[in-house]
Amino acid sequence: MRSFVTALWAASLTLVVLERFSAATIDLVRSGFATAAIRAFACQCVSALPEAMYLVALWWVRETLAAFARGELFAAPIARMLDRVGVLLVIASIIRVAVVPGACRLLGFNSGYWIAFDSAALVLGAIGIALSAIAGVLRHASSIQSELDEIF
Repeated sequence: MRSFVTALWAASLTLVVLERFSAATIDLVRSGFATAAIRAFACQCVSALPEAMYLVALWWVRETLAAFARGELFAAPIARMLDRVGVLLVIASIIRVAVVPGACRLLGFNSGYWIAFDSAALVLGAIGIALSAIAGVLRHASSIQSELDEIF
């Protein structure tokens, strides 16, 4: 499973880099680093920030699978991963909805709005909140289990 997630991560990273930066970089070089091309490249950088955060979350899932393979306790790595991934998904979705459209608009790419209604980003943010809540419950259950193990 770890190998599959690693391959998925590598393919996603390649696609993000190619999609976001190939045309913008070619325009930047062809224009001789003109101001408009620099602003377009900067807008692509801002737009890629949430995607990069999603890739970091996927990498953390991979690390957790590696911890399972090493035989580490189940509760601690999964709670840590759920919490980290959950927080990162929430932050990335906020950036995608509230920061990216405004930043690109300030860079001169008038999208007509300051905040984007992106249902996929909002769903990922809600899933992130749920993952963080589940991590808290799992951490609490793990501490109760440790307490019961000490008693018996």
